[in-house]
Order: sequence, then structure tokens, then C-alpha cells
Amino acid sequence: MKHNLVLVSLNNDQIEKAKNVNGKRKKISHALICGPYGQIFGTEKQCRKYYSVWVDIFPLLFGKALETNNYEISNYESDFDLVNKLIELHDPLEKAAKPIYQEIKKQTKKKSFFSRLIGKGCL
Repeated sequence: MKHNLVLVSLNNDQIEKAKNVNGKRKKISHALICGPYGQIFGTEKQCRKYYSVWVDIFPLLFGKALETNNYEISNYESDFDLVNKLIELHDPLEKAAKPIYQEIKKQTKKKSFFSRLIGKGCL
């Protein structure tokens, strides 16, 4: 099931809650909500960097990208290993979607130089 990738412009109350959880000194104005997988809080530039790329990189996880000012956030803790989670979830889906690619990889087993030399009867 594909989820939405949502770029949220936070209001003052949400910014305060995010700073309390992630650190008072952090510059937080936006959030990137990745469905049930997690979220990232940061500046607009930081969040937009991932927002603009992840829909294309993870097409089997995210159906569409949305931008909004109104979004109810339940967890204000940033997932710092979110990209690793997304890769772990996306890779098996991608391999399952392309079974021919897996068969080709299995068939192309390379032989060592000596086994090729002996196999051809050159000795």
C-alpha cells in the first residue's frame, strides 16, 4: 500500500513541541511525514531536499507528494535513520517487482581465470 509523503509547514505550537522533543537549539520550521514509516523535523531547506527526491527514489512506498500547512502530528520525534528504514522496506518490493532481473543475476556466474583456462583444455 502506497502512502503519501507530506511536507508540513509547522505552526508556532507545533514548532515548540518539536523543539521540546528534538532539542531547543534545533532550527525547526517544517516536517516531512513519511506515512507510518517515520518523520523528520528541520528547516524548510532540509525537509524539501528529501521531499523532492524520495517520491522518485521510493515509488513503491509513496504514491504522491503533498504540501500542507494543516497536519495533525502525533509523534514529534525525528527518525534519524529514516532513509535506512525506507531502503530496507523498498528494496524487497523492488526485487519482487522485477523477477527477471534476479534470474539474470543468478545465471551470470563468473568463472575464475584458471577454471576458464582448464575448462577450455589449453593446458
